[in-house]
Amino acid sequence: MALNFTNWLRHGRNAGAKLLASGLIAGLLMLVAHAAEQQGIIALRKDSPQSYTVKEGDTLWDIASRFLEKPWLWPQVWQVNPQIQNPDLIYPGDQISLSYQAGKPVLSLNRDAGTAPTTSDNKSSSSSSGAIVADSSPEIAGIRTERRSPQVRREPLLSPIPAIPLSKVFSFLNKSNVVEGETFEKAPYLLGEQQGRTIFSTGESVFARGNWNSNLTTYDIVREGRRFMDPDSHKKLLGVESIIIGTATITSINGDRAVLNVDTTQQEARVGDRLVPRQKLAIDDSYLPIPPDFAVDAAIVSIADGRSRGGQYDSLVLNAGSSSGLKAGHVLTIQRPTVVVEDDIGKLGWMQRLRHMVGKSGGRAIEYPGENIATVLIYRVYDHASLGLILSSKLEVSTNDRAVTP
Repeated sequence: MALNFTNWLRHGRNAGAKLLASGLIAGLLMLVAHAAEQQGIIALRKDSPQSYTVKEGDTLWDIASRFLEKPWLWPQVWQVNPQIQNPDLIYPGDQISLSYQAGKPVLSLNRDAGTAPTTSDNKSSSSSSGAIVADSSPEIAGIRTERRSPQVRREPLLSPIPAIPLSKVFSFLNKSNVVEGETFEKAPYLLGEQQGRTIFSTGESVFARGNWNSNLTTYDIVREGRRFMDPDSHKKLLGVESIIIGTATITSINGDRAVLNVDTTQQEARVGDRLVPRQKLAIDDSYLPIPPDFAVDAAIVSIADGRSRGGQYDSLVLNAGSSSGLKAGHVLTIQRPTVVVEDDIGKLGWMQRLRHMVGKSGGRAIEYPGENIATVLIYRVYDHASLGLILSSKLEVSTNDRAVTP
């Protein structure tokens, strides 16, 4: 059948059949390409090393980026060595080696037994403490005696490397956060203090009013910053920037009135500052970023502390959140805007010439997709917005760029 089908195409007996067959072949090629992508055919970097020794300060993303064009495909090439204790954890001093099995790249862990990380399960000790352990001895003349000696406390010397540089995330979240607009407006607020002052510092007792959560006693003191509007609709409020001033704990409460102690301050608190539940970083430092399995096309609302441009390890505010299906851990590509080029060289068809004569577009404008310039990790998600960290970038990222599915 294959021979007859080939001859059929070769001799061109049926133009319609040729067109149909070409379409079928193109479709099959697309399916093969899609299947290959789904099966994770890995593209190594051209400068990928044969091995790499992990150093203090490395992240899993850094290491994966040394070997792979798409670092998030790391799990598809990682080979667990059952002879190594905790082979799924990587420590400084470990060596990552590249090899091939059945023509496919494989990354494996080599660990020198003499430099293996010490844990509480190991027989060797990593540090000593002054702790005393009781060692029972025989009673003498009716008196119970105990012999005491120093006890060795075993603790890990090294910790598994994180997936991403969490210190960069904490640095941003320690300064500001995003709160839903309605949540911010309904949050309790500071009213004053015993002496009538309107500015407060650490250790002082302050009055506040609002609707309190019966299960919470500690709150963040925040101040309203920028109001993030959706760049696509220009109408929708995505959230309010909450600048973190400090923390406070409720000492007494009566209905909507409460007295709080100011525990910490990064700057002086004042009347009108809001109180929101303390937000924790909802991200696991041992996970591996993955791309979403659906199409994302999000606008960049803000970069870092309000700049219009940024680079590696800057945080972004995007206009897509959980309502769009995004989750913490999703990785996106930053893409430059579509480029439109006027074609004044190519010939126009009669329909294009007709459109041009009546003042409509004659098909001269040709669109080219924008260049991929960076990779961003989503680390905190709200209903209609999310925060992302730029993990790598080859060019400056601007608020005109888009965040899309890789």
